[in-house]
Amino acid sequence: MRWCKVFPGQEDQIPCVRTFVSQLLADHPDRADIVMCAAELAANAVRHTASGRDGFFATEVTWTGLTVRVAVADGGAGAAPPLGPDLTAAGADSGLGRLAQLASRCGTEGDHRGRVVWAQFLASTELPSTELPRAELHRAGGAPGATSMPLSAEQSTAAEAADLAERYQGWHTWFGRWTRQWWAIPKQASRATALIAEPTAGALAQRLDSLGAAP
Repeated sequence: MRWCKVFPGQEDQIPCVRTFVSQLLADHPDRADIVMCAAELAANAVRHTASGRDGFFATEVTWTGLTVRVAVADGGAGAAPPLGPDLTAAGADSGLGRLAQLASRCGTEGDHRGRVVWAQFLASTELPSTELPRAELHRAGGAPGATSMPLSAEQSTAAEAADLAERYQGWHTWFGRWTRQWWAIPKQASRATALIAEPTAGALAQRLDSLGAAP
């Protein structure tokens, strides 16, 4: 199951993200932790990226089996947010550091034009007692037997991503490696157009062409 919602880049929307994610994960054993992390991702987008300057951000939740992934697409910033369990690292954000401790995996995709920050969670009450704690799973690179999730674009999608970025400069465009879909969000806030998704880069290009490539 997958859900996505777009929010204005304002502080008062952070509680709305909490409510959105909490309602979706009503039966999840780790709902409180995941909701807190989703709020941290939203706060990072509002306070440290272009989303907080008259922009907006998108929150996506994917729940498959024992795995939940939360991702926030923002308007981009000069540097990626620091992620990791070491809260004493230079420039580290305590909220994002806590996220890295709770998540089994987390990372970023994109650049100053637009970025997606994501975190993946495994249901703690369903894990066998012999499994490593979630923080240890993060440091070990993921759950035993789990498929590695690359942070760098695959060669085939990288070329298509570069082409979309060149053709549609009024949009943030990217490939979601866990949703396996292509996404676009306008760089300038628009009431008429919000986040859109298509299964292929060509389909996304056709969709943007149908909109006149104007957000």
